[in-house]
Amino acid sequence: MIDSFRRALAPALTCAAILGAAVAATPAGAAPLVHTAAPGVGELQSKLQVVLNPGGSRSARAAELEAGEAGLPLVDQVGTVMAAAPPSFRWSVQGPVGVDGDRLTAGLQTAIDGYDPWNFQLSWVQVDGAWKLTREAECTIASIAVLPCNL
Repeated sequence: MIDSFRRALAPALTCAAILGAAVAATPAGAAPLVHTAAPGVGELQSKLQVVLNPGGSRSARAAELEAGEAGLPLVDQVGTVMAAAPPSFRWSVQGPVGVDGDRLTAGLQTAIDGYDPWNFQLSWVQVDGAWKLTREAECTIASIAVLPCNL
């Protein structure tokens, strides 16, 4: 009976030993990987509003971008174009939110009265536990505003 119990536990003990060795091999000063839950549509909408507000805090806006400060000139241009758009122009983040590891996607819908809405796909990547708008998504938004983007 004891032998059959040991055989049943062997895979679990092997797995525990491997995981224990991996944890022990992690340098003491190394930061652990931080994974946070994927934000919902409402939170992504809020994050994008921060990014596209040229009058907002530059540090807060840069913190929402994978490119950081380097991404601000492009989103500043997009914000300027959006401010000049017809009053009926509107946009919203649409679900579902898709998650694949440290990357997530959600839709962006833009509309102007009298036209069918346009739909785009945006992506965010998790960096140090925070979800940040990718450079590719910045370029997608720039293309909506008919602006060039150089990655």
